[in-house]
Amino acid sequence: MGNRHPVEPILLSVVLALALTLSGPSTAIADSGKPGAQKSFKQFVNVWMSKLDRIGKMNIRGLDIMPRDQGFVGRYVCYGPECEFSIKETGSPETPFVGILRYSEKHFLKKGETRQKTFQNPGMLTRRIPVTEIFRFTRGKWVY
Repeated sequence: MGNRHPVEPILLSVVLALALTLSGPSTAIADSGKPGAQKSFKQFVNVWMSKLDRIGKMNIRGLDIMPRDQGFVGRYVCYGPECEFSIKETGSPETPFVGILRYSEKHFLKKGETRQKTFQNPGMLTRRIPVTEIFRFTRGKWVY
C-alpha cells in the first residue's frame, strides 16, 4: 500500500537476474555431498545478501521525495542483512539439494521539513515482510 510502486518486485527480479548472469549463478563445488553443499550454500547466501544490500542502498540513493502534510516524505525498501538458511536433500540425483533462504523485506519512511532534511533523516521502519527463497543445487551449483 500507500505509494508502493507495482514495478518494485519486477525491478528487483530483473536486477537480481542480471546480477546473477554477470557474476555467475552460484558457487560450484566438486563434492556434491551434504557438507560441501552446505558450505557452498553459505557462500552463495553471502553473495546473494550482499547483492540485496546493494539494491537497498540504491533504493535509498534514488529516494523519491514528495511534498506531504506541510513537509516532505520519502519511502524506500531494503533487505536483510539478517537471514537464516538451510539445505534439504531431495532424493533426486540431478538436483540432490534445495537451499532455503529467509530474510526480511523492510519498508522505511523518511519525513522532514525540507527535501534535504527528509533525505538526511535515518528513516523509520514501517513494515517488515518475511521473504522465503528456494534455490536448487544442480550440476554442482546453486541456481536461482
